[in-house]
Amino acid sequence: MDYQINNGVAAVLRTIVYYDIFNYPLTEKDILNDCGISKEIVSPCRDALKFLVDEKIVFRLGEYYSLNNNYKDVERRIKGNEEAKKWIKKSQRFSHFISWFPFVRGISLSGSLSKGFVDEDPDIDYFIITKPNRLWVARSLLIAFKKIFLLNSYKYFCLNYFIGQDNLEIEEKNLFTATEIVTMIPVFGNHVKRSFFESNDWIKSFYPNFEVDEMEDVPFNKSYTLKRLLEFLMKGKMGDRLDAWFMKKTVRHWANKYGDSFSEEEFLITFKSGKNVSKHHPQNFQKKVLEKFNQKLKEIETQHEIKIENILVELN
Repeated sequence: MDYQINNGVAAVLRTIVYYDIFNYPLTEKDILNDCGISKEIVSPCRDALKFLVDEKIVFRLGEYYSLNNNYKDVERRIKGNEEAKKWIKKSQRFSHFISWFPFVRGISLSGSLSKGFVDEDPDIDYFIITKPNRLWVARSLLIAFKKIFLLNSYKYFCLNYFIGQDNLEIEEKNLFTATEIVTMIPVFGNHVKRSFFESNDWIKSFYPNFEVDEMEDVPFNKSYTLKRLLEFLMKGKMGDRLDAWFMKKTVRHWANKYGDSFSEEEFLITFKSGKNVSKHHPQNFQKKVLEKFNQKLKEIETQHEIKIENILVELN
């Protein structure tokens, strides 16, 4: 007969299942301290982890836990964690360079690198905050540099998400976006970083223990001479018209290239575009991850005769 799991088991299972989508085993520290478990249930969660192992819902592989009884996943994680340390150093150099571009006010690393892991064929994902009403100018200048000087390579210069400084709250509020936010690594724009996390305190409904790391080594915005000059030349109505033109041109390009591959609703989410937001994720990764998450939970329900509807997520 099906039985309802308690909050401790649900919290542990949610965390392990989510990272299992990426074949990424977790340590007990990952689960208890870093993955959204409120302080009040830390002790019961240790019992929950033992319960999940005893019931063979979760496997213990040395100090790691996974849905799969496969130690190769552990070896892959260890190797990927070591490789990420090298890529973090590379990303910091590129982040410093991005900070020179006009209207860039904050930069964070996102994607797998921000979670301390690099697999084969890696790239560096950046989340960039711009001056209000100049997002599309900043984005277009960075994309132009990538295409001309980096031959459109995504390896060191993956620019998929931009938001304006007066539009810091992320609209999609779900497990995927919350996880991306809490694992971000801010590398430029210290005061912008604090404002961003304050504007997205909704993430605590998924990660109640999350606290902003003050990280004094995150540089504040610096005003370079050439950057100041370019920003001066593009201020006022001329800059407004230029920003609007870049936005219109880019959105038209995306519609022509990808419009037939998505429904209208999916296109608006996957290529979210507004005066102060630009999201370009043609693989629709968010939806795929959330669908896999629910699918894995339902498989566990069926196989082990437990009820876990309380941690299923909405696909938006």
